[in-house]
Amino acid sequence: MTHQAQEYDVIVAGGGLAGRSLAYFLSREPGLTGTRILIIDDAEDRYPHRSLIYWHDGALPLPLPPAATFTSLAVDAGPAQRVLPLRRHRLCLTSSRAVFRCLDDVIDANPHITRLDAHVSRVRARADSVAVSLSDGRLFTASHCFDSTWPPVGIKAPLLMSGEVRRVRTEHDSFDPSIATFIDFRSGEDDPVHFHCVLPISAREALVEVTRIMPGEASSPEFSFEQATSAYLREVWGVNRFSSLSVERGSIPLGVRPSSPRGRHVRIGSPSGVVKATTGYGLTRILHQTRHIASTLASTGSPETPRPSPRFRWYDRPVLKMWRHDPESALHVMKAAFASGDADLVLDFLDERTTFAEERGLLGSMPVTRLLQPRLWI
Repeated sequence: MTHQAQEYDVIVAGGGLAGRSLAYFLSREPGLTGTRILIIDDAEDRYPHRSLIYWHDGALPLPLPPAATFTSLAVDAGPAQRVLPLRRHRLCLTSSRAVFRCLDDVIDANPHITRLDAHVSRVRARADSVAVSLSDGRLFTASHCFDSTWPPVGIKAPLLMSGEVRRVRTEHDSFDPSIATFIDFRSGEDDPVHFHCVLPISAREALVEVTRIMPGEASSPEFSFEQATSAYLREVWGVNRFSSLSVERGSIPLGVRPSSPRGRHVRIGSPSGVVKATTGYGLTRILHQTRHIASTLASTGSPETPRPSPRFRWYDRPVLKMWRHDPESALHVMKAAFASGDADLVLDFLDERTTFAEERGLLGSMPVTRLLQPRLWI
């Protein structure tokens, strides 16, 4: 059956964080008032709502009230854990549900935005337009298509970060609500290597995350996230009894190379490689990416995706290969990152906002001999 093509100015393929964020920022650009936007989101591909961690040292591009804010980081920085103050940054906890609520309040108030529950089967970029075909035969055209659907054809993630976040309640006061435990390898150095984060909600309630990083093509070895959480709370925190209030599970592809726009077909979000390759954190990076795209589309008529500095990709490369071939070395490098005692500097580095001079001092605290192994660069 042949369908007549319907026309829009912008098509957003995928209605998750990246797709919604872009529609939100497009709606807020004065130069794009009246832009006809179609959001195509396949209900079968939607991820469940989950908790999100982010940090910032200024105003976010989204009016997002955090569920919890932390002023110190407890880090596993070698022989013993250290508590480092955050002088400029704040580490925050929110949820995808809260983020989507902020975005949808603006999106749903815009009469020029249409949402469609459907599956995109093909995107064809032309010289002056883009055609998007759906699995049911319908066809849409637009000036640009911004695509966050996964997986992109021909693109494979070299690493997969998988994890479980368990909201726990203890019988006695166990947590300091001002301190977030960040990337803690204690009780997690067994094979496969895994690490923990603890985000307290109160003295007796916290989100406990256990994360592992594995090669994307590797078969998953036997591993119980629940047992890992129990062992960590027992051996590190001295918590023998707790109740689980909720459990979230998910995975994030790591190491996807930043994609170049194919004319009017532009990848956004995780499939574009915007998620930080060595950490898996992506909330603020996706917000900044989509805001930049909306701003450049409004000002020039041609969207631009922010490109990271090549030197940060150069920094990431050996660490990513460590996680594939020598996770024990990756563990030591991640621990050493906080040896300087400046948590704000580390967060700036993870945000790719440091100067070369700052990076020299930070990298000087890391085990250089592990980083210089030839197999990590070939």
